[in-house]
Amino acid sequence: MKKILIVDDSALMRRVMSDIISSEPGMTVANTADNGSIAVRYLESGKRYDCILLDINMPKMDGIGFLTYINEKRITIPVLVVSSIASQSTKETMRALELGAYDFVKKPDGVATSEFKDQLLQKVKCAFGLKPLSYHEPTIRRQPEPRVFKLVQRSQRWQGTSSSRGTILFIASSTGGPKALQSVVPRFPKNIGCPIVVVQHMPEGFTNSLAERLNEMSQCQVKEAADGETLQNGVVYVAKGGYQLRAETKNLNEHSLAVRKEEPRGGLRPCADIFLESLLNSSYQRIFCGILTGMGSDGTKGLIQLKQCKKVYTVGQSEESCVVYGMPRAAVKAGVVDEVADLQKVADLLIAAMQQNGG
Repeated sequence: MKKILIVDDSALMRRVMSDIISSEPGMTVANTADNGSIAVRYLESGKRYDCILLDINMPKMDGIGFLTYINEKRITIPVLVVSSIASQSTKETMRALELGAYDFVKKPDGVATSEFKDQLLQKVKCAFGLKPLSYHEPTIRRQPEPRVFKLVQRSQRWQGTSSSRGTILFIASSTGGPKALQSVVPRFPKNIGCPIVVVQHMPEGFTNSLAERLNEMSQCQVKEAADGETLQNGVVYVAKGGYQLRAETKNLNEHSLAVRKEEPRGGLRPCADIFLESLLNSSYQRIFCGILTGMGSDGTKGLIQLKQCKKVYTVGQSEESCVVYGMPRAAVKAGVVDEVADLQKVADLLIAAMQQNGG
């Protein structure tokens, strides 16, 4: 029986989440707490859990304080943040993910919906399959050399390419993605010579905070994608949560973004496959892709189609460096990944491939 700790100052939310967890076979709510201090007392008394559901804004000790505590104590229980859409809460949610929370779920605005229930259960179950997480990272430690595994000879894919025109770089990520993106996006130089599009699975209201945080860390400008804007070289566009993103051709050398409130595909909005499919009719001929940590197989179908008619080079994040080895695994299995690399090498490989092949 998997034991869950719920930490939230709202009695209603504690009851809602308790009912959802208790309705699922194999799970039980072992304890609840209305602030981080009580949760700390549970841990200090020797109680251990398979997953902690954590609110951010609470009295006495908030969610950030609680995550800081388990960092200091090197406690390795997976933490799932349950956050509101308020502006300050979205920024604090990004901070919580940096501190080691593996994912988050947006709180329902009113009555808990079936969508909230499904997302909560899916992401709680994800925690049970995670490798033990160490939230605390010592300042000095010996790191093994990041590894690269070549699956396809690059020269077979890229013969005769020399022009930098018609190039785009694309990154897809899901569970564990916000923190993984901090190891990838800041490594791209300002003069990279192409636009960069990021699809991170997030609900509406959170992707702007993600873009703002990445912008603080990066050489390139990072912004949330806006409908109708022209794709510019050296700019990173983060797909807007709750919307689908496509590239549209304005003329031979210009493309714009279409941000539309459409139905989810496979429960995803934004969806990487939808953006990749939009490149089929674009004038982009060289497409460089990174498939990072996340559940599911988003991105694989789009890559399969693109590889049939475009020059596509793809790096998949290694299983060992993923929080969840789902999306990269699906892409590798489908044969659309050229190289597999630990997270720290993903950006370097993409940049090297672009330089070698005229990007």
